[in-house]
Order: sequence, then structure tokens, then C-alpha cells
Amino acid sequence: MARKRELLDDVQRALIAFFKKNTSEEWLTLREIASAIWVNHPQTVLNKLNQLVLKWYFVKDNSWYRLVRESVQSKFDDIIQIPVFGFAQCGNKWKAVIDDYSQEKIPVTLAFIGTSDVQNCFFVRAKWNSMEPKIQDGDLVLIRQQANYDPNDFVFIVHNELPKLKKIIKEENKFYLESVNRFFDKVELSKYDESKIIWVVKKIIKSV
Repeated sequence: MARKRELLDDVQRALIAFFKKNTSEEWLTLREIASAIWVNHPQTVLNKLNQLVLKWYFVKDNSWYRLVRESVQSKFDDIIQIPVFGFAQCGNKWKAVIDDYSQEKIPVTLAFIGTSDVQNCFFVRAKWNSMEPKIQDGDLVLIRQQANYDPNDFVFIVHNELPKLKKIIKEENKFYLESVNRFFDKVELSKYDESKIIWVVKKIIKSV
């Protein structure tokens, strides 16, 4: 069955063309973008950008918009489906989580995830506020399996059957789980704990 062609209006096409040409667009205001593409109201620009996020032409990173899919004529052939797992479902054995709970999927481009190794990628929905302001409640977090992690990475770890997004730090030959939110204490990784580093945080999609 042929895929239905994706329709974009004139403003959406103009925004894609504008962001493609202006790669350093973060310094521009909505009003300046509206003026550049001959739109009367900045709110129209905001609305159209959010629509393009839903169509996966843009992602919203750090409260601004980034173009991830340039061609307005492109088909869905470059779109792949990445599963989403909620934290509440991740307390079981990891294989069971993948096999039994991958109900929701998000369409993304290979350019966005930065790898063709899509079998080792998934999303989780962040809950609560221990990683604010970097990761906020409701954000979608892209996780990718890899052989190791950098000390500056955020990791997805199952610690005593509780899935967590944290940094792992080492102090005086001890390892700790560290939150970004300064109101949360570090948690020592004891030798008696059951801990498994699942994968590394690669991207954060802010909740719109």
C-alpha cells in the first residue's frame, strides 16, 4: 500500500527553508523569523514550529528548535520507529521489558539519532525532578547501548530494580549516583547493591 504524501503548508515550507539556510538561528527572535519569511505574527511562527515538531522535521532542544529533516519532499523511508518505555515498567528483567512493554513507538530520522544501529536505541519518559534542569519531568530521553560511557555522560541504570537517569561519579575509590538537582543527595553504589548500567543518554527532547 502506498504511503500517503505528507502535506506541508507555505509557512511550514518557508520555516524549513529558512532554518536550512540559517544554521545559527538561535540568536533570532520569533518576530525576526516572522519578518524574514513574511509572516505577520510571531505566534504563527511558534505554532508552525510546534506543528513541524509533531511531523518530525524539527526537535525542540534546550527551549529552541533544531531542524533534523531538511527535505520537504522526503518520503517516510528515512523514518524509523523507536520504542518508548515508561520508568514504571522497567523494574522487571530487562529482556522482559523489551519483549512485553514496547507498546508505544516514536518516529524519528536516522540523522536525528545519529546511528543506523537502531536496534540498540530506545526512548524513556523522564519522571520527577532529580535531573532538573537538564532533564525535566515529561521529557523524552533517547538511550543508546554502547560498550562504555564517559564520566560526563548521563546513564540509564537499573539500581536495586529501580530504573534511574543519573551520572556515575567516583570519589575516593567509591562510586556514586549523582543527580543534577542539588536538592538530591548522592547515592553510593554499594557492593551489595544490584546495579546494571543499561545504556547512555544520547539526546533529550524537551516536553512541548
